[in-house]
Amino acid sequence: MTMKQPHLRRMRYQITPEEYAALRACLSAKTEAEKAGNVHTMFFTSYRNQIPMGFEENLAAPGQTEPHFSLNYYDSDPTYVFLERRQNGQRTSAMVAEAECRALLAGETDWLLNRHDPLFQEFYDGLTERMLLPQMMLTFHREVYAADGLDLWVALDTDIRSSLQHMDFLDPELLERDTMGQEGRILMEVSYSDRIPDNVLCLLEEKAPRRRLLGSTQRMT
Repeated sequence: MTMKQPHLRRMRYQITPEEYAALRACLSAKTEAEKAGNVHTMFFTSYRNQIPMGFEENLAAPGQTEPHFSLNYYDSDPTYVFLERRQNGQRTSAMVAEAECRALLAGETDWLLNRHDPLFQEFYDGLTERMLLPQMMLTFHREVYAADGLDLWVALDTDIRSSLQHMDFLDPELLERDTMGQEGRILMEVSYSDRIPDNVLCLLEEKAPRRRLLGSTQRMT
């Protein structure tokens, strides 16, 4: 079964450690984190394209014609992986078993045709026709805070690190070794359906005045 991201709009910022500390203290005082844990992501791109430079460029831009695919798992537990598709600000995902993911990393793709889901068929077509290959991997810690009574949440992503050793994707200890010595960046993502309330905008101005906008998306309907 596929799952769709409910929020229509997203804005992503790079923030400083001081801004992160101030935002986290304020958000924690108002509400408990809805979820928190480690995230492991591997992006796929055509060999004709450049390797992604980082985290923010994978935001789907308006008018994007080709979908972006990635594999994700959480809390350093690769038992279940999620295949995600992004295009025109819309995200769709479906679950992949660890054994299936290991087969994919070993170059076995026929199992995708046995999954009766258009997402897997499209991914298979991307691998075989667009020559998609695993490229940059990212690991980071994410905390998500939901605003009471609002269709809005704020995610704080810390210790963002990258690796190109895709065969280590399902082995968190090896990934940690691969990224040793990197100074992880910190990003903030604001997701919402309609508009960002004025009090939230004031909070951002007060606690993160040096934030740098990296990108924004709006899901096409």
